[in-house]
Amino acid sequence: MNVRMYEGLFLIDNAYASTEWENVVKHIQDVLQKNGAEILKTEKWGEKKLAYKIKGHKRGTYFLIHFNAKNSAIVTIRRDFQLSDYVVRSLIVRDDKIEELSQIGLSEVPVEKDNSKIPEIADTVLLETSDVPAKVSDGI
Repeated sequence: MNVRMYEGLFLIDNAYASTEWENVVKHIQDVLQKNGAEILKTEKWGEKKLAYKIKGHKRGTYFLIHFNAKNSAIVTIRRDFQLSDYVVRSLIVRDDKIEELSQIGLSEVPVEKDNSKIPEIADTVLLETSDVPAKVSDGI
């Protein structure tokens, strides 16, 4: 079984997030650890207004977590979070970029500090208004 790095983003019910935050975080960590995951980093993003209602919720608290897990455990982890009362929605993705950076070491990653090196755009041809048809008929 291959262990990979994953990133999980969880939308937490605000009622639980405001009153039982420690229990919510412990629940998420317990689900991951029960399935053999190793938790690397957690981060609370805070409460946000949602663009549209999700399961009747207009607001939610986001929680980000990075973890290592076996590929085969992800299906079970996703199912467990779908059944959770605390989690409104979750997104778990394989974190290839961070995995690559951790393998080569962060000190070896080049950082570009010169913002003046913006690539030049090739000359563009502007259309004259006479080149554009005046009206397009519906029959074409």
